[in-house]
Amino acid sequence: MLTRWGTFLVVLALGLGVFAPSTPTVAATTTDPLVADSLKALDALVSSDHCVAKDAADNDTTNDVTLPYQLCDDGVPPSGGGSNGIPVPAAYQPTASGDDFTGLPAPADDQAMAAADAKYDVQPESGNRITLDVDISTPPPTAPRPKGGFPVIVFMHGCCGGSKASWESPTVDGANEQWHDSNSFFASQGYVVINYTARGFRNSNDQGSTGTTQLDSRRFEINDYQYLVGLLADDDADKKAAGQTPLFDINRHKIATVGGSYGGGFAWLALTDPTWKSPERGLGLKLGAVVPKYGWTDLVESLVPSGHYLDQDPQHIGATVLAPTNVDQALSAHPVGVEKQSVVTGLYGTGNNMAGNHTTFPSYMNSTYNRLQQGEPYDSDPAVMDTLKGFLEDRSAYYQQSFWTRVANGLRVPIFAAGTITDPLFPTMETVRFYNKLTSVASNYPIKMYFGDYQHLYAQNKPKEWDSLCGDDHHVCSLDDYKHADGSVHFGKGKGQVRAGALARIDTFLNYYLKGKGKKPANDVSATTTICSSNATDKYPQNEPGIEYRAKTWRSLATKVIPFGWLDGTITNAAPDANAAMADPVSRSEQSEKCTITSASQPEAGVITATSDPTKKAFTFMGIPWLQLDYTTTDTDYWVAARVYDQTPDGTKTMVTRGICRVNTAAAPKTSCKTFDLWGGAWTFPKGDQVVVELTQSDTPTFRKDNNPSMMTVKSIGLGMPATSNAQKVDFRG
Repeated sequence: MLTRWGTFLVVLALGLGVFAPSTPTVAATTTDPLVADSLKALDALVSSDHCVAKDAADNDTTNDVTLPYQLCDDGVPPSGGGSNGIPVPAAYQPTASGDDFTGLPAPADDQAMAAADAKYDVQPESGNRITLDVDISTPPPTAPRPKGGFPVIVFMHGCCGGSKASWESPTVDGANEQWHDSNSFFASQGYVVINYTARGFRNSNDQGSTGTTQLDSRRFEINDYQYLVGLLADDDADKKAAGQTPLFDINRHKIATVGGSYGGGFAWLALTDPTWKSPERGLGLKLGAVVPKYGWTDLVESLVPSGHYLDQDPQHIGATVLAPTNVDQALSAHPVGVEKQSVVTGLYGTGNNMAGNHTTFPSYMNSTYNRLQQGEPYDSDPAVMDTLKGFLEDRSAYYQQSFWTRVANGLRVPIFAAGTITDPLFPTMETVRFYNKLTSVASNYPIKMYFGDYQHLYAQNKPKEWDSLCGDDHHVCSLDDYKHADGSVHFGKGKGQVRAGALARIDTFLNYYLKGKGKKPANDVSATTTICSSNATDKYPQNEPGIEYRAKTWRSLATKVIPFGWLDGTITNAAPDANAAMADPVSRSEQSEKCTITSASQPEAGVITATSDPTKKAFTFMGIPWLQLDYTTTDTDYWVAARVYDQTPDGTKTMVTRGICRVNTAAAPKTSCKTFDLWGGAWTFPKGDQVVVELTQSDTPTFRKDNNPSMMTVKSIGLGMPATSNAQKVDFRG
């Protein structure tokens, strides 16, 4: 086996072939010299000097090789770039109007490059180029060529200490979220896999990709990935034209983007620009599927929430509310919301931690961060508003108007959205917002959603939520569970598999849409309840996913609403909120118990605490709840936050959701906080427990305290809790 691999690598280096060309060649066109340099760097990356035969079964090729693949890695580009990486344009050429970067434009000319650097501080190495740190994994040379070529998966890492290694694992049994979700797994299963470090991300030695991070901007980072995939297509065509074997032999219409967090926002944005042309030959490429995991669709609302999005209309239960997709009417910017202070500070601090993996923020992002720390007023500050508009126009999938037009005209790129049900950074609405709009434009759109207790911060990110479970002990399935008596491996339902985790469902989804294998995935929605130490039992231990509920649509997942109502008093942001610190997601993430659990406490001066009667029967809250407040205030700039708890008879309280709403009547005269959605959740309230709402204007450090003093007299509080039914239950424990 090793001899065959060694021979293959020599052949690869010589550019000779073992497959005959199967598609017509395309004549090369005159291109920017940068493209020629990029193709040379790509050939160097996949030369025998940098490609190694691997076994994804045990990372050992000295024994029987069970899951062969090839990893091509030329190391990490040094500080300053220029070697060991692939050069890409530092900026791309805009249209005459200056705002269209779809379909992979050409590298920017000198004038456009200068303009881009002046505005976005892209920091090119020289001229119009930066260097990306890229690894490519491919199927083994013995792998049969699929009709049309090998499908491609592009992984994108998270922020702000991520790198290409985030989705690389030496074996298919990678830990946690790398289980069956890595370069080794997919390459050994017949995919060409690209792992790369986004521009500006570097290690503690300042090695990695050069340039500055542009936070997934479609005019920079979405074009970067399109450029890289396009190079593979061009290289294949060049080899065929020379009578040689294509190095990658990709299927240009079977490409998927997969990523979590920063990579999730990336995958959503990639979806909105699904077709493009390769940089050298102008070959057509197309997305075949996307897998956004716990990412954003509105970056402004994620970082500086205003709280004015609604999932459904409280006055007409079951009626979905669609927010405007026009940037000028964006609910997240009218008014500008409240900074998630601890989260934003933590991300920014990680990104600037030169002692570890970090990123390189452009000057305007540093300025924006510093300005956010100064607080209100934001809405009257042109610099803030210009930056936030860019966050919407260039970095938020929900506001890509041309995409919605294409969907209305028949565009269909299948989506597996692994959303979050407990995430304080990218809450449930970040996925649901896009789903609601998408299915309103095309009710039959191929989208599958799964919501679990994972990512970020105080979410528990359980391996047993991501990974499939086997045996009576519910262990994470290992390779041995998928081995047959003859030694062959067949992923799918392993020996004694009792539950398919989120990642196995993603694999099934990609296999169908990119390889045409298996049964067509249902366009359905699943969500699991949260299990914390306060509600764990022998049957439902804390390290396992909760009870799964499933429905055909998001709206049909929770068709009931459990109402609660209270009469109460006055709050002010000048008074303390003793529970705010312990409910902060950053501080919770540093503790062994991620859930916010407190003992019974008396109302603080800065908090209205409303407690229901003991529930008469159990119910499972599932989805996005809302608050309805009847209040008065003379203030014109203020915010109000809410935390919702399950309180047991012994007084223990577990937070199950929270949310915030901001008002600025000068910027948005018609807005109020009389009705606003919370962040979502999935939790079973047992019979006899009580629902507790804490209403506060001092929920800091989670939210930055308003510079303006304010006071609210609250006459009544209403809480609507969407609930699911036992008919939706899918519990592998019986």
